[in-house]
Amino acid sequence: MSQPTLKHGDWAKIIESRQKQNNSKAAKSASLKYISFGAILLTLMAIFYWTNLSASQSQPPLSEESQTRVVRYFSKQFMMGTWQLDEVKFSEYRVVTNIRVPKKLNMEGEVLSNYVKHSLCPPASSLIWKDIKTHTLTMNLFVSLQRKGQKAQCANPNTQRNS
Repeated sequence: MSQPTLKHGDWAKIIESRQKQNNSKAAKSASLKYISFGAILLTLMAIFYWTNLSASQSQPPLSEESQTRVVRYFSKQFMMGTWQLDEVKFSEYRVVTNIRVPKKLNMEGEVLSNYVKHSLCPPASSLIWKDIKTHTLTMNLFVSLQRKGQKAQCANPNTQRNS
């Protein structure tokens, strides 16, 4: 019994077909990895969204009475002088106090933030924090346009963790 010999062309075709099979297996494996990665990523995004949604639903908006007391508090703070309370805006998560100043303050960043926290923000012992609850309180100092104002966030004692 003699074995048939392969010609070079036949041998090359066999090698090519094996390479194509291996490449298609590798491509399927790579696409399966991408699909798995995408599914994991989508699951994590859904968990993140659900967590934020449930957290946002746990914070009720400020009542009308609380909003009135907050506006009254800041109206008294800026009744006299050249700095004037323009308005207090309430949203689902924050309170923004817009204060009109005669000229832009010569401060930026951390210096401005520290100035606002120590000079303009209500002290931690103030009863106004009971009305603000866990909402963020932002002070916006502006000259002509609110959107071009200098903003700084007050440290809310209701959200400070006890260490």
